Parts: sequence; C-alpha cells; structure tokens
Amino acid sequence: MELTLDQALQRGIEAHKAGQVQDADRYYTAILKASPKHPDANHNMGVLAVSVGKVEAALPFFKSALEANGTIAQFWISYINALVNLGRLAEAKDVLYQAKENGVKDDGFEKFEKQLQESPSKNSNTQELPEEQLRSLLNLYTKGMYTEALYTGSQLLQQFPNSIGLCTIIGAANQSLGKLEEAIVAYKHSLSIKPDCAEAHNNMGVIFRVQGKLDKAIDAYKRAISIKPNCAETYNNMGDTLQEQGNLEEAIELYKRAISLKPDYADAYYNMGIAFKIQGKLDKAIKAFNKVISLKRDHAEAFNQMANALKDQGKLEEAIKAYNKVISIKPRSADAYYNLGNTLKDQEKLEEAIKAYEKVISLNPHHGSAKHMLSALTGNTNDTVPREYIENLFDGYSTIFEASLIENLEYEIPKLIKDILIKLNGQKSLGSVLDLGCGTGLLGPEIRDHCSHLEGIDLSSKMLRLAEQKNVYDKLSHSDILEYLLSMPLNFDYYIAADVFIYVGELTEIFRLIRSKNKIPGKLVFSTEHTEKDSYRILKTGRYAHSKSYIERLCTEFGYTISHFSTTNLRKEKDHFLTGGIYILEFAN
Repeated sequence: MELTLDQALQRGIEAHKAGQVQDADRYYTAILKASPKHPDANHNMGVLAVSVGKVEAALPFFKSALEANGTIAQFWISYINALVNLGRLAEAKDVLYQAKENGVKDDGFEKFEKQLQESPSKNSNTQELPEEQLRSLLNLYTKGMYTEALYTGSQLLQQFPNSIGLCTIIGAANQSLGKLEEAIVAYKHSLSIKPDCAEAHNNMGVIFRVQGKLDKAIDAYKRAISIKPNCAETYNNMGDTLQEQGNLEEAIELYKRAISLKPDYADAYYNMGIAFKIQGKLDKAIKAFNKVISLKRDHAEAFNQMANALKDQGKLEEAIKAYNKVISIKPRSADAYYNLGNTLKDQEKLEEAIKAYEKVISLNPHHGSAKHMLSALTGNTNDTVPREYIENLFDGYSTIFEASLIENLEYEIPKLIKDILIKLNGQKSLGSVLDLGCGTGLLGPEIRDHCSHLEGIDLSSKMLRLAEQKNVYDKLSHSDILEYLLSMPLNFDYYIAADVFIYVGELTEIFRLIRSKNKIPGKLVFSTEHTEKDSYRILKTGRYAHSKSYIERLCTEFGYTISHFSTTNLRKEKDHFLTGGIYILEFAN
C-alpha cells in the first residue's frame, strides 16, 4: 500500500532517530519528489546532511523549509547553526535578524546573539573596509557607475563582510539599478552588524515606499528617527509617504521639521508645496514653490507646479509666464507644452493652443492627452477620451473636485437622478446598483438608503480613495468601464453613470455589454451633455455631447426602452448653465 506524505514523514523520522540514515534519506527524498516545498521534509533533510558532515549541502534544504513555513523557530535555529559551523557569521547574523523581524521567538536565539556578538574580530573578515577603498567605491557610485560599484563592492564583501560602509554602498547601487530586493538584503545585513544604523532603516523605508508597502516604510522611518532624530532627509521621506497615504497635515508637519533642521532644503519646500496644492491652499503652495526657486533657480518642476497653482487660481497670464520658464529650462518638456496648451485654450487663444499641442506631439508622438485636445480643437471627433487623460485629469482634480462642482459649478445631477428614480420607483428598493465612474462618490450618499447593494468603479485611484472615506459603497474597483464590463460577471438592477459619458464618446460597447451580459432585467441611468445635432461630437472642452437621436439608435440596436428622458441644467461653465440630458433605459435579460 502506498504511504501518505504524513506516513512517509513519520517513518523517516523514526529511521532518523534510530540512526538509519539511508532509510531516512529515502523517505525524505520520496516526500520531496512528491512535494518539493514540504517544510518538515526539507528541514529534516538538512539536519540529516549536517549529521553526516555535509553542512554546506544542508543550507538549501533549511532555506526551502523557511520559505515554506517561516514561523517554526527550529527551522531558523538549524539554519543559523549551520552557518555558524561554516564560519559564515555575517550571514548567520542576517538570518537571526530576519527571524526576529518576522516575529519568531525562541530562547535559542539569545544564545546565538551572544555567540555572534562575542565572535572574534581580529581578522580581516570583521574589519571595516579601509577608508581609501571605501572612498574609491563611493566615487564610482556618485558618478552614476552603479554596475561597476556593485561589482567591485561584491568582490570586496567577500573579504570585508562586516563593513557597514560597504554594505550601504552595495545597497544603494542595487537600489539605483532597481534591484530592490537585493538592496534590502544589503541593508538588512548592515542592520545585523549594527542594529542602530539609521541610514539603513531610512533607505529601507524608501524602498518600501516604492514597493507600495507604505506602513512598513513609515515604521522604517520611525526607527531611523528614533536612532538619529536630527536627520532632515528622513523627515522629508516620511512626509512623502504620509502624503501618498493622504495624511496631508501630518506630512506638512514633517516637511516643516525637515526645514527647521535644514533651512535650505529645497526638496522639503517642494514637497510641502505639493501637499498644500492638493489641499487647495494655493497661496501657500505658490509661496513654497517660490522658496524652492529662490534656492534653485533652474528647478523646472517648481516652476511647473507653481504655474499649475496659478492656473487653478485663474491667473492665466502668470501661469503662462511660469510655463514658458519651464520650457526655457527644459526645452523638450512635453508636459510643459501640454500645460501651456491647456492654459491658452482656457484663454480661448485656440490657434496658439493648437501650436502648443502640436509641439507636444512632435516631442512625444504617443502623448494621448495632447492628441485628444488637438482633436477637440480641430473638430476631428475620436471615439473616446484616452485613459491617461482621464486618470491625470481626475487624480489632479480629486481634492478640489467636490467643492468645485457643488459650490462653484452648482452641480446637482446625483441628487436629481436620485429624485427621479425614487419618484418612478416609489418606496421599492432599487436593488443592486453599479455606479459607473463613481469619482469621489457623490452619488453614493444619495442612493445608499434606497438600494440593497452598491458598488463603484473609477479610473482615478485618488478619487476612489475619497469615495472610500464616505463608507457607503459595498465595493470599489479601480478599473476602466469597458474593462470591468468585459471581465466581471454582471448582475445589477441598475447601472448609473452620472456625468461619465461626457468622457466616453462612443457608447456602443457599453450598451452592448450591459445588455448581453447582465443576468437579470435592469436599467441603465445616465446623464449626457446634450446636443440637438445628430450623433455625438467632441467639444472644444475635450468632452463629448450626445444627441437623443444617437441614444435612440443604440436603444433600437441593443433592445433598450427609454422610460424617461428630460433635459436639465447640468452645471455652470463660464457663468452659464450647460444643458444636460437625463436618461433611464430599461432592458430585459
């Protein structure tokens, strides 16, 4: 009868205890053939190898055991002990540090820690790299010769495995080459030698942020600060991470702390300006960007961001001067020409705007947003707005989106849609609702009490973050509408798109997918920027207007029935209201 893995393991252990090495090896090998990542079999094979003097051969087995299950203290102890026996003390310290970092606890760790601390330090294996060699290696790194620095450093590490300076340069070189995991290994090695190495903690924080592990990044920065509380760079880095999390006030306080330690810290002023701009505190943002420029006259991004803030304030001439300053510093900056084109368009200097967009495309033929705006101004209707245009527009607009729409533009479409639905539906629940292009979630609070399930999708991750804070959606997805409709199972009573189709244009695929894939009868509810002209067309604003006749053709093609249509004030634009259309379409499954 064939043995199960558990039975084979038990027999292997019994043979092992009885000193029957060959039998034990046979059982463990059979287990690993069937299940190569089996943690106990890997560990026991390592122990078996050590018992017959094959310590080096044991290491891959111990490593595989830990990769399969890193919570077992004995796995760590066996691995560390093998490294110590081989005299590879620096690696043993690394593994001990990793075990403790992973939250594994065992009294045996204290023995190793004491042993490793007391290990001899008289030979070259525990010495710091001589200063002259360290300076030479650092020179390679500062010149941007990262591959050369990494190669030379790796060779020297064999002779000087406990050199903090050497580990730091190797980590930084790996980091600059995008080899983030290798960089972390180097920094952890530094910390195994010197746990209070603030620079290693700070550098690991930078990597964790790049990897999107924001909480781990903040923990690393806090450790660095607790060791070295007067390092301006760490406060700045932690501020950037908090800003990415949306904790703007805390981020600003950290930037101020960095500046108090280093008054000429241009990067901290710049990052603080970005945080103020996101908050809509444009005067403070401009002041911060001006400070950057006073410290670095050729800081193109500070000019660019200041121009953006001036544009948001409606100071278009000042914004244009700032964009032109960016172009004088970086003549091939496609983004600066694009921003300049947008500002000229807002001034209704359309011929100049067209030239700016054409310049963008000459510098970057794949700049979808510039192509879109060029189509808008020249009247060449394309099918839809490029994804990058939507993401950039609404990510940048997210923090002032609601205040701008509701307070300045008198936008009330979500409430109007809710009122129409309640009037037509009575007291009955709307059932399950998918909010297409939910943005910051303006529709959610309006209909939450009138539906049993509410989901939202949007292309802007920053908009979704604000929608999530409303705590009204059962689920939010970062997705393009067509991608979502194509890939996800559809089972909704209502699909609602408030002020979304103005950025889509051609609606054929959306209508087809909802009608063909939804498992139950449902309704499609949406607003349009209304036009009496036939079909749909792109406007000089870059948005689309749709006619009722175009919607009627789609309904005929895909089997929808229009149960409601009305025109209304959509929102203000340059002191007059745009005309919008409100539609409710019904379809059978």
